[in-house]
Amino acid sequence: MGYLRLSIELFLDIGSWILDDREVMTIKSVLFDLGGVYYSEGFHNGLFAIAARLDLDPDRFFGAAVDAVFSTGYVTGTAPEKTFWDTLAKCAGAKEDLYPRRKLILDSFKPMDGMAGLVRETRSVVPVTLLTDQTNWLYDLDQRDGLLSEFDHVVSSYEEGFSKRDPEIFRVACQRLEIFPEEGLFFDDNPGNVERAVDFGLKAILFEGADAAREALVAAGVLSDGEEGEGSE
Repeated sequence: MGYLRLSIELFLDIGSWILDDREVMTIKSVLFDLGGVYYSEGFHNGLFAIAARLDLDPDRFFGAAVDAVFSTGYVTGTAPEKTFWDTLAKCAGAKEDLYPRRKLILDSFKPMDGMAGLVRETRSVVPVTLLTDQTNWLYDLDQRDGLLSEFDHVVSSYEEGFSKRDPEIFRVACQRLEIFPEEGLFFDDNPGNVERAVDFGLKAILFEGADAAREALVAAGVLSDGEEGEGSE
């Protein structure tokens, strides 16, 4: 019995040490959202621009688009883009084919001040990942800007079949990066996505601009507390 008790105590001590060690794990990868973080919120801004052209209520049109992109399965790659646009037109009462309007959305994805430089600076220290609820528009943006080459890994809802409404996408990201959740630091502008990422175990921060993000990266020990690197803007 004495040997058994000693074994149990030793096991508990080791388990406690492992948990304590995981609590102080260093950040091994930084993950960034796309719209609203690396780029401006092109989906929102583009849809508002389309609504203005069609003389439709922008808030209702945007809400209909959010519903359509999820309900059709377009965001998770289970429906073609045309299905999304046709569904949106029907729900919003638009009397034209909306597919040609897609350019307004793509044009609304514009680089956020300081983010290209911050991603490059971060990438010089740890791998960086693009974690996004983005569709095939991601490849249009890559063709335009060479976007994907700025990241070591890309995890998108369109390719993985899960959006950030489903914690499975965070598991996919961690598995791809070969990290524990606690070893990833994630920036997103959507409070719901941040909350779900934290619940999964990632360190997640609501994005409030490049300067604030850099301060968070310094606080997390990823970047040094000094002048920004050569890649910063």
